[in-house]
Amino acid sequence: MDRTIADAIDRRRDEIIAFTQQLVQTPSETPSGNEIAVAKVIRARMEALGVTDIEVRAKKADRPNLLGRVRFSKPGKALIFNAHTDTKDVGDRTPWTVDPFSGVIKDGYLYGRGAADMKAALAAMLYAAVALKAAKPDLGGEILLMFVADEEGGSVYGSEYLARETPLKADAAIIGEPCGIDAPWDCLHISHRGVFCFKIKVFGTQMHSSMSDIRPSVNACVKLAEVLTAFAREFRPTYKPHPLYPQGPTVNLAVLMKGGVFYGVYPGYAEFCTDVRIIPGMTKEQIVADLMGFVEKLRKRDPKLRVEVDPAPRPLDWVPAIELSPDEPVVKCALAAAEEVLGFRPKLAGLPGGTDARCIYIHTGIPVIPALGPGMLEICHGPNERVPVEDIVKAAQIYALAAANFLRHG
Repeated sequence: MDRTIADAIDRRRDEIIAFTQQLVQTPSETPSGNEIAVAKVIRARMEALGVTDIEVRAKKADRPNLLGRVRFSKPGKALIFNAHTDTKDVGDRTPWTVDPFSGVIKDGYLYGRGAADMKAALAAMLYAAVALKAAKPDLGGEILLMFVADEEGGSVYGSEYLARETPLKADAAIIGEPCGIDAPWDCLHISHRGVFCFKIKVFGTQMHSSMSDIRPSVNACVKLAEVLTAFAREFRPTYKPHPLYPQGPTVNLAVLMKGGVFYGVYPGYAEFCTDVRIIPGMTKEQIVADLMGFVEKLRKRDPKLRVEVDPAPRPLDWVPAIELSPDEPVVKCALAAAEEVLGFRPKLAGLPGGTDARCIYIHTGIPVIPALGPGMLEICHGPNERVPVEDIVKAAQIYALAAANFLRHG
């Protein structure tokens, strides 16, 4: 690795780790949306590091987005570093072995909600940009630091707003979401799956439960169980095989369920919600046709079944999958940087989940790497979320070198 870049990051190693701890120690859980406190922490650090061109853009005052420009000595390309400032809710603290907001370091890992998803990447991106400017001031172009709210809640107040409703221009972008699937840094994700969510509503006969065997009655919860079983056994969305997603789309049935009133009341209504992870090539029109056709088949099979389908609220009613060409300059530059820092070449892969890449790519056309960051995807959103301390430093090195490659040759 270029020693001037490596040395510039090494000099700030302890700062990068301490700043990550500070971010984890500043709660910013979604859906409550409390990014103001963490945005203040980030802005203060940006200013302390000499980032003077800072702008706050907000669709909602308590959901601020920070944009900071690190400009080099002459005109050139612009590269976005994107990281979200919010986290999932901690939920039940019982399984946690540490305080979720302690940022404690134990056995080489930094623990806490948001450590991997994705405050470590945010810290690494900020320090990478500053270190690169110190090491290579004669580069052309700029790095746009894009630290956004509301990714975990659907991006309505974050990247979706910035890309759709405000000026956002760049030549490429990297999103620092955790990219480890089977091992840290094993993948550089050039695609991510999308989401199609819907609700199934089943209607029955609500009455006094003592009359259910005396009067005509339909138990909505029992009918729902039959519908749910049929979905599990038979519902298969139409799709074309994709090399990055050999498993195809994933149908997550009954991620939420509700039914009945209380003892003594025969249930007249029940519902379940479903989350389908779609792959590139699938369309909303086709999966809606698949869904409605399947429900109609169930109605014909059971004349007593009263069932309706409701789309999920926007944006979960349809989030498209995206895919980036492996020949995009930003992919080649980032892959070369990762190989140089890690000593091995991550494989190009498709992320099982989704990121803000879809907001940026769909609304601006900017080529976006959906996920290249420290941490393992499977431990995000759960108890004892953590990230290897050394991977935070490696992330800063990868981002700095990727930016140098892109601004110089991309």
